[in-house]
Amino acid sequence: MNKALIIVDYQYDFVDSNGKLYVHAAESKKTYIEYLIKIFNENNDLVVATKDMHPLDHYSFAQWGPHCVVGTKGTDLYFDSSSIDKIIEKGKNKKTESYSAFFDEKGNSNFLDEYLRENNIQELTIVGVALEVCVKATFEHAIELGYKTNLDLKGCAGFQDKK
Repeated sequence: MNKALIIVDYQYDFVDSNGKLYVHAAESKKTYIEYLIKIFNENNDLVVATKDMHPLDHYSFAQWGPHCVVGTKGTDLYFDSSSIDKIIEKGKNKKTESYSAFFDEKGNSNFLDEYLRENNIQELTIVGVALEVCVKATFEHAIELGYKTNLDLKGCAGFQDKK
């Protein structure tokens, strides 16, 4: 096992059309993401999901509005998480944003890199939302950290996608 699927922030507040920070057409990626989970599981590769998890008074709400507030359905993953090996929670510090699954904006670890290295992971496939924010930051950090990194656009949605 040296590969991992990273599913970035595929949560109700981003994916459901009634979510607090809906990413247009994100729900249409669910079938493909579930297919990838199945393939990675069958190959005994790791599957990791990230979750945006904000306290009620998170400073990013000034820009994005309240979303993924701890204790709300908005933080729930938008797929069956029973086949997920690890869930990485990010954005829990009210004064620090964490777009990347790897690090917050101040460089503090979200412990994804440590988990991947403990499991001898060398190659990543990244999918999720929002493409131009959290997916992009995760992808860039993965490359900086030396992972062979595949961005699977078929499993991504962004705010800039056509409505």
